Amino acid sequence: MTPATATTVRRLPLPAWEPPYYDEVGTAAAVHAGPGAAVQGTLALAFLLPSGVPAVPQAPLDLLPPPDLRLVAPAEADEVLDEVEFGPQPTPRAALPEPRTWAGRFVQAVIEVLAGDRPPSQLVRWTTTEVYDDVACRITSGARPGAPTPPRAVVRSVHVTEPADGVAEVSALVRRGIRCTAVALRLEGMDGRWQCTALELG
Repeated sequence: MTPATATTVRRLPLPAWEPPYYDEVGTAAAVHAGPGAAVQGTLALAFLLPSGVPAVPQAPLDLLPPPDLRLVAPAEADEVLDEVEFGPQPTPRAALPEPRTWAGRFVQAVIEVLAGDRPPSQLVRWTTTEVYDDVACRITSGARPGAPTPPRAVVRSVHVTEPADGVAEVSALVRRGIRCTAVALRLEGMDGRWQCTALELG
């Protein structure tokens, strides 16, 4: 039998395992404890192997959560993801109806709601919460008994500009009897339909 080949045992330095003090965070803790020391918030075995490869592999970047979610508490992270995945989704112009005709009908509906001729609930689907609340606060209580009926308001003209895809800025002229007032609004494509996100009444 041939004598067994002698092997040399190689000794490696043991990495420091003591946790940092409370006043040592981030880089300051690593400098104080020396190379390979554990830092608060990292694994105890986060050190380099003799070959220079980290002992703990890094996760691929495409598997990491978005940076902003790392700053959110775990209990709120699900709500943030739900808002991103299931919240209102912008709709491109090609998937929306012609804005001029739609805006004319919407303005007519708004002035009928303000006059008390139409229930405000009919605007819920087509407005943001802020616009709906503003319109609801402006609704008149109706004509007093014996008072003359005011003339019905009618949309006389509508002008539309589209500054961006899925966005329409509208100005309309509303006539009530001999008086004319202006209405300005902003429409944005959302969830397959136009939605009024801003409204100014003259």
